[in-house]
Amino acid sequence: MGESSIESQLAGLQIAEPLSLEQPFEESDFEESSSEEPPSEEPPSEDPPFEEPPSQEPPSEESSSTKLALVDHTSSSLLKPVAEASFRYRVNTKEILLGGSIPPSCDETNILTQRYDPRTNCSCNGLYPVPHGASAEQALQLSSCHAITRMVEIANLVNKKESERKPRDLFTAAHLQEAVSEYLLSNAEEQPRPKTCLGPMHSLANIQAPDRRPSSASCDTEPSVYHQLYPTNEQIKLLSDAKYFFAIACGGGFCDEGLAKAVAESANNMLIADYSDAADERSLFLLQEVGAAATAFLKLCNLAGFGVLGYYRDHSRSRRPGGVYGSRMTGVPSHRYIDLAIYVGVMNASIGLGEEITREQYNLLAEACCYIGDLIDFRSDTMRKLRENVALRGIKGNLCKYLDGLISSCLQLSAKAIKFSPVSALVVMGFTNWAPMSSQHKVYEVLHGVWEGRGGAKCEYVSASDGSYQQLLEALAGYGTLGDNGPSVSKRRADMDLLYYGYRTSWETHTAWLANCARSLLEPVTLRKDR
Repeated sequence: MGESSIESQLAGLQIAEPLSLEQPFEESDFEESSSEEPPSEEPPSEDPPFEEPPSQEPPSEESSSTKLALVDHTSSSLLKPVAEASFRYRVNTKEILLGGSIPPSCDETNILTQRYDPRTNCSCNGLYPVPHGASAEQALQLSSCHAITRMVEIANLVNKKESERKPRDLFTAAHLQEAVSEYLLSNAEEQPRPKTCLGPMHSLANIQAPDRRPSSASCDTEPSVYHQLYPTNEQIKLLSDAKYFFAIACGGGFCDEGLAKAVAESANNMLIADYSDAADERSLFLLQEVGAAATAFLKLCNLAGFGVLGYYRDHSRSRRPGGVYGSRMTGVPSHRYIDLAIYVGVMNASIGLGEEITREQYNLLAEACCYIGDLIDFRSDTMRKLRENVALRGIKGNLCKYLDGLISSCLQLSAKAIKFSPVSALVVMGFTNWAPMSSQHKVYEVLHGVWEGRGGAKCEYVSASDGSYQQLLEALAGYGTLGDNGPSVSKRRADMDLLYYGYRTSWETHTAWLANCARSLLEPVTLRKDR
């Protein structure tokens, strides 16, 4: 939200001409009525939905406000003013300002049209290997990938139309271009295989991880029951998990449930892109339709500081070697502009608490959440050869020492973010709720499916005793606890689904639940075993 107040952002969503949105318009408002009944005499509206047609005689002083409030549906001469007063009509005619100085001119920059489709038809095998020292421009010229081309085209389009949105210091054209370059070159500068405290380990080339799809037979709630507990329009568990266990959870029970859901739905504009390879016609249509709920989100916070980007899955995965190794990594901030999904959590936390977040706090929060997510997914991303994982790309030297340092940094950054800002605290805790509660991360399966090898002594991790975890516990102390009744990485998701459904009904038990999640997930022994 930058450093501006919520009140100032409410004023950011503008309309080309004054318009009251007090009374919504339906499709029937554009049809001529067959009724001949005279309009009822209702009290005058303080903010009338439209002006009296100019062809009418000027009303007298004592009756003007009453006449302005009357609508004669039998008069076709009024259809045009009514249509012009329709919010959807003004969206379609490009009259709605999304914080910029001019209205959005295309579907790529106007998410209210719900027509943006990030999918591309590409069967290439990607750019690999990336020539040493190649720039992003050179990599683009060498690649024949339609998905890459589309992504760059959309990035350039969004940057070129910066006047159609309201860029802030958090999401600028330079940040977007930086993110594109980071992703284009994620396979460059491939590092040699790391060593461990036990020397070279050939098993690192064959890392195993559970399937990310839901599995009700072992750990997940039966789908028909799950979707009653956590209903969504599209009923895609991957998205439902993200909405309820992260985006809505970040409201901590302080944010109105309906508003929190609207904010969560707006993330579809990113999730469609993120999972566009897996989206079929039906699911894409549903997600685009649900995007209408984003209207409430945009009207509230005017989050038009970033645009939808045609996010592509790296098509070179089949040709790249498997296992653990590093590649080009310039820093966490650059990567966080590739994946902005934490911002929906920031908005719900900020709305619920009535507090803002600064650029410094956002950067700290983004780095903490990045480490949490990428450490949790380290094993599965390794198996799937996903180079978006910054923890995986940053590997150099001794793997044991590298991961040990990363765990300490994760704990220290998380503790600092929680202490510095109540908004950041809810988002960090919400993020730690998402990991063990969602099917895609498979925390339960990993923790119960990994055991210590018998080939030698276990090396010592300093992160277990350097005080980092104690800092986290101190930062979480004020948020309460549910004790053994709360969540735990040792519990099945099906069991926690039922528990969370009850505990999220009040802010006291909700925040205590979230704090318990953070304590359990971020315990050094848990983070180490997830690796």
